Amino acid sequence: MGRAAIWLSMAIILLVGQCVYAAPYASYTFDFYGNPVPAPQAYTAQGVLDGASLGISPLREPRDVAVSPKGEIFIADTGNNRILRLDSDFALIQVLDGFLNGETWDTFSSPVALYVTERDRLYVADRDNSRLVELTAAGELVRVIGPPQTDLKGTLPENFNYRPFKVAVDQGGRIYVLAEGIYEGLLEFDVDGNFRGFLGAPLVRPTILERFWAKIATREQRSRMALFLPTEYTTVDLDERGFLYVAEANQIRRLNPSGTDVLRKNGFFEPIGDVPTARQYRKSEEIPSSSFIDIAARPDGLYSVLDRQRGRIFTYESDGHLLYVFGGLGTTQATLRVPVALDVLGESILVVDRGGNRVVVYEPTAYAQLIHGAIREYQGGNYQGSAELWGEVLRHNLNHDMAYTGIGTALLRQDLFAEAMANFRLGNNREQYSKAFSLYRREVMAANFGKVMAGLLVITGAILVGVKLKPKLAAGQAEAAASRYTPVKNPQGYWTSLIYAKHVIFHPYDGFWDLKHEKRGTLPGALTIVGLVALTYVVMRQYTGFIFNPRDLSQLNVVIELLSVLVPFLLWAVVNWALTTLMDGKGTFQDIVIATAYALVPFVLINLPLTLVSNYLTLEEGTFYYFLNICAAVWTVYLVFAGMMTIHDYETGKNFWTCLLTIVGIGVVLFIALLFVHVINVVVGFISSVYAELVLRL
Repeated sequence: MGRAAIWLSMAIILLVGQCVYAAPYASYTFDFYGNPVPAPQAYTAQGVLDGASLGISPLREPRDVAVSPKGEIFIADTGNNRILRLDSDFALIQVLDGFLNGETWDTFSSPVALYVTERDRLYVADRDNSRLVELTAAGELVRVIGPPQTDLKGTLPENFNYRPFKVAVDQGGRIYVLAEGIYEGLLEFDVDGNFRGFLGAPLVRPTILERFWAKIATREQRSRMALFLPTEYTTVDLDERGFLYVAEANQIRRLNPSGTDVLRKNGFFEPIGDVPTARQYRKSEEIPSSSFIDIAARPDGLYSVLDRQRGRIFTYESDGHLLYVFGGLGTTQATLRVPVALDVLGESILVVDRGGNRVVVYEPTAYAQLIHGAIREYQGGNYQGSAELWGEVLRHNLNHDMAYTGIGTALLRQDLFAEAMANFRLGNNREQYSKAFSLYRREVMAANFGKVMAGLLVITGAILVGVKLKPKLAAGQAEAAASRYTPVKNPQGYWTSLIYAKHVIFHPYDGFWDLKHEKRGTLPGALTIVGLVALTYVVMRQYTGFIFNPRDLSQLNVVIELLSVLVPFLLWAVVNWALTTLMDGKGTFQDIVIATAYALVPFVLINLPLTLVSNYLTLEEGTFYYFLNICAAVWTVYLVFAGMMTIHDYETGKNFWTCLLTIVGIGVVLFIALLFVHVINVVVGFISSVYAELVLRL
């Protein structure tokens, strides 16, 4: 598609979008930090399909909707034991309340699920008749597929009552069924309707506590425990490439023919609906997670899932990025009472509202059409056109991180690395940013190779000259020193004590002994080191390279960051002093402060330059970054341990338990402090309410 055609299509989209009315539900996406951010409406309700609009008796507990490749719509009117056939303009074509089975008129009993194949064959999950019925689009019987049969004992549960509630059929004619009471996954039938086994069993996820009790329980106790059973899949659908989409609770899986999950989850979060890190989840533990009741695979790798908890439809692209959210529970025309199923007709989405006995038709707004167009252009290889459409998406919604990623990806394919990096950064896409940065770094180094080599040669020459001149300079300095009086430096001087930290970190036992007994360390020097540690921590939080810094810098509070270093340091010193006083420790409070401060020097020496270097590393080189981070932590912990053992004159075992009890004591102090603050808040609240009551009464 050419650029003129793209802009023409955008203009048409915007004109059509002007007719869309406001929806009575919120639309949003989630940012990198798990917070919901407002977004324009992606879909709005444009009508409903019910008995009155179709000119028939009212629908009764409809359970499913399916759209054929020709655009015909089939609705499972389960309560009335019939299937409604509509054309693409939502006009009623036929009511299928039964079929001729041989010479007998046969009827449905709770037809709960439908699927239409590429050959226009309609499959009906006739639940209470324990069968699948294959019909032509006009309702003529092709065959009846009964319950699964197998000679292998134990394959199916004893006294198994076959009640199918979802069905899907691939291009090869293989049939996949979900049935009540089956935890082994999908029932798979071959093209002749013979049962072949199970596919893609859900994973069992016992909690850590359940695993622990199962390990320590006796055989008799284990026999009385509840079995660790997986949850049932709630829905199944097939995409255009033949992969099966299934859902359980708020988990989605994309199964290949062998039953392996190949769903890509490269978004900020897994495709789980509402993200539990959002603010409303953190404030209340009573808000349930999303629960997916149906899924619809769409063209261009998109898929939409229906959340029965809140009546919302979440749409993701093939890599797992959330594109938009719309819908909600309610009693208005645009909201749903009891949502149970959905399917797509072109770009329209049809949602079955079992509680409202209707099907709600949602149409895309200009915003959603631009998103779909951008993805379509990218997959078609028109990267420039895709970037232009993503730019239009940003005109509607500056919070759409996927749009920045889309633009960045298009720029990356055009070798515009710096511009791609800027967009990936805006879109919080660290993986793609790393790829663009790697190419940009290579480009800059290639362009400046001569300058870099010249600089290295100059530095190398200067080092060689310095090495040759060093003996002569040292001899001259020695003669000058011998000819003049040099006062002895005070070992307790401020600068001398700071410099002595170098000896402490490389010779800890000797160094900490000197800090205590030779007074080589000073309190001002120790406090300076603590200040440098706090400053280093703030610098790390603020200036670590984008690739390795997942923090929300807009929420950074320097005071809180400083206190997060100073308060634990003070608590360690106080609790350790209080504890070692009772355990024959030889160190004073000042000794503890000085020794702990000097032990933190590696944290500064490693992390400060590492923060600078992190801005020039890629994600693949992150191993070195994290390795040095771990080295700094391990080195620091070792020095703290050695310092406490030296100044308190403890053996290794006693020192270990003392340090461990110090950490426990810090936890106790924090708990008491929080409890005290809570009590104060309650008392203040009570006094305020009493005061307000007295004022109102008087």
